[in-house]
Amino acid sequence: MSESHALHTGTCPPALEWAAEHKPDVTISRATEGGWEHLHSHFMALDSQNGVLKIAYPLPSTSGSAPEIAMGEELGISFRRGHKKCLFVSSVAMRCREPRASGGAEDALVLRAPEAVRELQRRVFQRFVIPQESFIAIKIWEGGVPQEGAVAWPLCSGRVANVSVGGVLVDVRVDQNPRLCAGDIVGIEITTRPGLPSICVDGQYRHCVMTSEQRLGLGFQFVGLEHDRTGRSSVTEVADFIRQLRRSNSEPSKGRRGHYGAS
Repeated sequence: MSESHALHTGTCPPALEWAAEHKPDVTISRATEGGWEHLHSHFMALDSQNGVLKIAYPLPSTSGSAPEIAMGEELGISFRRGHKKCLFVSSVAMRCREPRASGGAEDALVLRAPEAVRELQRRVFQRFVIPQESFIAIKIWEGGVPQEGAVAWPLCSGRVANVSVGGVLVDVRVDQNPRLCAGDIVGIEITTRPGLPSICVDGQYRHCVMTSEQRLGLGFQFVGLEHDRTGRSSVTEVADFIRQLRRSNSEPSKGRRGHYGAS
């Protein structure tokens, strides 16, 4: 069974009804010029009859300025529901003032309720360390995944050291150091298995660590997975990849190396 699946395909999925009752914190992902922005909010209300929901207008970004969110903009929304994480994409219908129970009002965004909500088991967000005998190739591009048909050379290539739905640690030789700055956006291609489609996602550079005299570990956070985009893998595909890794490495070691190629 997949680690990720739609909870519901009706107008207002049960996960939204739960959120309307429990008012969980919400993380918003939105595409910006040259990158991705993550904002924080909380669930406020659900109007199932009209197919809309309300979240608090997001807090200012790390720059300190209030975000400018346009009507019609597509936002990735995620929140925790017990031991699962729920994700969906919704368009902004309008901005309004929502009364507080304690008095006064606060700014809110009215979003169109999605027809489906993805649900991920929390364990796919836990780091999975790739055994040394399993070589999973990975390539990194500057600025994001190249457009189909574009000619672009990767910044570096190496092997996956560990991975989760949250991100990946890339093991590379010292002479492959791309010398990125924290926050830089890159394109990531992970070769899953020979003959099968690769995982292609955008990532944000986080850190670099020396793992040995001749090896580096480059840490990247996956960004924009909630958004289904041409040429990019979805959060469902990445979660299924993690599930397959866990299952493959829980089986007897005989023949395991052949799944991902020789190191």
